[in-house]
Amino acid sequence: MIGYPLCVLLGLCLAALAWWWQPRSTTLPPGQAQTLRLGALAGAILGAYGLQLPADLLGFAAPLPPGAPPLGDGLPLGGRTVLGGLLGGWLGVEGVKALAGIRQPTGGDFALPLALALGCGRIGCWWAGCCAGTPCAPGWFATVDAAGTPRLPVQLLEAAFHLAAAGVLAVAAQRRAWPTTRLAAYLACYAVGRFLLEFWRQHPPIALGLSWHQFLAMALFGLAGGTWLWRGLRRGAADGAIASRT
Repeated sequence: MIGYPLCVLLGLCLAALAWWWQPRSTTLPPGQAQTLRLGALAGAILGAYGLQLPADLLGFAAPLPPGAPPLGDGLPLGGRTVLGGLLGGWLGVEGVKALAGIRQPTGGDFALPLALALGCGRIGCWWAGCCAGTPCAPGWFATVDAAGTPRLPVQLLEAAFHLAAAGVLAVAAQRRAWPTTRLAAYLACYAVGRFLLEFWRQHPPIALGLSWHQFLAMALFGLAGGTWLWRGLRRGAADGAIASRT
């Protein structure tokens, strides 16, 4: 069980270093910036637990493989879902921005730290034996649970996505590229990948042959993908207006 906390701690340390290292894509007064971070944290915690609660109560979650740690973290709150945390964090920030009258995009600086934290966290899931893939034939790629059953290493596939995205986001941060769409693009791509990976997890379908977590992935794609498209269209319109005046 110690492997998971170590991976989470490593992810948090890398996220903090990335936050300090990267050039800022947005400039806000310190008070507003701190309020946004608190809104993101509060929303993420509420979303991670609150949107996993229906799965725990109604049987939408995957059965635990033999030997896997129990759901939860010692608190009487059940399990957590990354997708719910991302949705809640996004909505928490947008709520704070609406109350504070902040209209500029503010997510660019969150993208790289988030990718590093999630990548390390998924390695921790693999190490702890949770969030396992479906049973598969024995092979070099398979992970083996405590009962000796080979399973698809979906945790490592997801970790590889986040860490590869972190590399791209680090380059983008240094070049100050995509400042208004960096987070939206990353989360939209993650939502698509997570939706597909869910077919190789054991979450039961609840409607239309899709699992609860696939519907959460679709909601995340709606938020992030819609924001990515809207801001891209606005940027294109602004560039066109500038070109027409020159």
